[in-house]
Amino acid sequence: MDNLRLILIVLGLIVLAAIVLLHKPAGQSQRNHARWLSGRREPHLGDAGRSESADTEAVARPETPASPSNLAAGLASARLVAAESELGDDDRDARVAERRRQANPDKIVTLYVQRKEGRRIKGTELHDAATKAGLNFGEMNIFHRLHEGASDPVFSMANLTAPGHFDPSSWNVFDTPGVTFFTTLPAPVSALDAWDAMLATARRMAELLEAEVLDDNRCLVTRQRIAQMREDMRDYDRQHGLGRAG
Repeated sequence: MDNLRLILIVLGLIVLAAIVLLHKPAGQSQRNHARWLSGRREPHLGDAGRSESADTEAVARPETPASPSNLAAGLASARLVAAESELGDDDRDARVAERRRQANPDKIVTLYVQRKEGRRIKGTELHDAATKAGLNFGEMNIFHRLHEGASDPVFSMANLTAPGHFDPSSWNVFDTPGVTFFTTLPAPVSALDAWDAMLATARRMAELLEAEVLDDNRCLVTRQRIAQMREDMRDYDRQHGLGRAG
């Protein structure tokens, strides 16, 4: 009797299994089998396009570099507006003429500071390093090296990523691939003085941030490149009567 009951139970389970298998949607068994062979998971809603993006999601999107010429033009334009609003100032016309000239500088000299292998610089790190390097945060929301008695900066430091500005309210939440140093000539000091000061500050920033100083071609600054740039600055100074010994 017990054997008969056991046989009936087994037969019932077999019939139930057959019913379940026969009512599966067409093709499901084949899909399950293929998925088992490939070791891949079943796609879920929202996975459309995932196969194309999965291979690239770990690759950072290219960032547009900031343009030193645009930043320099922005600074000059802001100062031009300020100069034109200085009604009643005896030097107003001279100041306006000077600002217009600065909007079209003779030359823009640049340097870059970046970490190796694309490592990012945190906003707090950057702010602290800039403060230690003697830079002042100011016009256009970028940093400047000021010269005593001059309203224009000797050189400026901007975000490497366009548009180049920094948000003073988000130092603790943003990062950047690097910074751009630039000086516009003529500067408040001789071209050679401006270059030497900018290079020294860029090196100090690189030291503080464990980064590298790159030239305008994004190549590592070498002694030969420095010597070449200093000679170019001397030539500029000689042409403009701003020669300096040394």
